[in-house]
Amino acid sequence: MKTASCSNCEKLADVVTQNYRFEEMGLPVELRNIKVIRCSHCGNVDPIIPHMDSLLHILAMAVVCSPRKLSGEEVRFLRKYAGKSARDFARFLHVDHTHLSKVENGKTEIGTRLDKLVRLLIVTMSPTLKDEVSKLLEMIPDIDDSCSEGDQEIQIDPATRNYQYA
Repeated sequence: MKTASCSNCEKLADVVTQNYRFEEMGLPVELRNIKVIRCSHCGNVDPIIPHMDSLLHILAMAVVCSPRKLSGEEVRFLRKYAGKSARDFARFLHVDHTHLSKVENGKTEIGTRLDKLVRLLIVTMSPTLKDEVSKLLEMIPDIDDSCSEGDQEIQIDPATRNYQYA
């Protein structure tokens, strides 16, 4: 079995393949079948993610193509993915930055038009996602415009670049 140094206690830990809840993104994401360093001494688990940029692109596309209205956390993730400050992104959306803040913090539900505009802006702002605009345009009419109950987990298999909603 392969081993590596634990980032927490620096003792030798096993490298295993398992699913991993990737909470560092601020969204409910599960990475499927990835290598992790699992320490039996302190209980720490660290994911090994070789192509982080690729993973971010997959996650952004999964969020953009979500079949339901975006949550505030998803809007914040997409804004940060696009590298925009809240003020700059609000200007692109033609909303006040305080309104965007309320949406991102879950104090105000995103409107159906603003939801679609966020998705389209992100796809067009990202050179990596521009090729996916046709996929988004096909699914926009079918987005559930009602307020969603709870967070929708996204499961990503980094090896195959596939995602699904749990």
